[in-house]
Amino acid sequence: PPPPPAPRPVATGADILTLNVGGERVVQRRRSTLCALKGSFLASRFSGASERGLGWRYRGDDDFALSVRTAPSLTGEKTGNTLAPGDAFQVAEEQRGPDGILYLKLADGRGWVFERKPGVGVMCERVKEQDLDREGRHFVNYSPTIFLPLLDYLGMKELEVKGHPVPPPKAPEHMRDEFDAMLRDFGILPSMGIGERRLLLAMAMPYSAVPWWAYGLAFEVRTKRRPILLTALETCGVTREGDEVSEGGSPTATAPAPPPVPCTLHVAEGPLRERLGQRSAWIEVGRGTLAHRTGSRIVLANSIMIKPAVATCLYIATAVPAGDLGRSGVAFGAPTPAGVSAEDGDVTVMTGHFSTRFDDFSDGGWYPFIGKIEYTLPLSHE
Repeated sequence: PPPPPAPRPVATGADILTLNVGGERVVQRRRSTLCALKGSFLASRFSGASERGLGWRYRGDDDFALSVRTAPSLTGEKTGNTLAPGDAFQVAEEQRGPDGILYLKLADGRGWVFERKPGVGVMCERVKEQDLDREGRHFVNYSPTIFLPLLDYLGMKELEVKGHPVPPPKAPEHMRDEFDAMLRDFGILPSMGIGERRLLLAMAMPYSAVPWWAYGLAFEVRTKRRPILLTALETCGVTREGDEVSEGGSPTATAPAPPPVPCTLHVAEGPLRERLGQRSAWIEVGRGTLAHRTGSRIVLANSIMIKPAVATCLYIATAVPAGDLGRSGVAFGAPTPAGVSAEDGDVTVMTGHFSTRFDDFSDGGWYPFIGKIEYTLPLSHE
């Protein structure tokens, strides 16, 4: 079980904010709870930074990321850091350049960005004063049906223990589009439309030739230089019934195809060796079915941001009854040395471990994922 969370400091009156949610509900929350997601526009809005004139937000109207510079200059060397559209930030220094552009030094030390760019327009804007109703309460222009689940999530996030991440907030089924739009507006969920869609092929062999299968497979995905937005993956299942129907590994023209294998897709942040066996670390992000030796696509319920220098683990687990273990499962390649199993210019997929039940992984050989990884690469202002 996870260790108990650290106690929170006692809140003063100024640290408790009253919210008018959509004109329908009035609730109170700690400022620290509303700021639990550091770097989001939601946190910036309620941090009090705008009251001190320090709060800024990268607009990103054209859905490009903004490259951070080492110096207050449009042509300055890039640091490798970027701001995504909607990102909020605080400023330690403002400097008007000889070109008339206002340059902003990020308070966290990452470097400089600029308020506007010739030929493009306004890039960054000050966070406006919070909207208040007539009673001085912070007005939130969203329905309580979608905002209150977010508040519950923030409360759990504030108490999150390292190694035991809080599951992402879930949308009411009938208002999923509105919920995702709210998360994007608050800078919590990246926009699906940002950047260039790409596909990593991890096809060391065709699905018809995959030699191994098991209850589940877990492996690491790493991004090389820039963050990516993981949106879907493809792989296949294998059933002994299907292989018995046809020696070629696919159903004959007259024999019916074996039923697909139900599966769930889970994600956990951190090295795979630290996540094996930590059942509470895995968060479900998608569901689907795996057809016998046929590419089967699993779309993530919410896209996942994978950042440089932070390993992210994916786990494909099947819903195979205990009595059928070994007769069907998710496919993967033959044992191979630990290391890279597939990569392109943006993403690296590492070899992983198979499981015989949800939290029982192999501790010997390493096995490669066979399939495809779909992701979006954020565009950047050069």
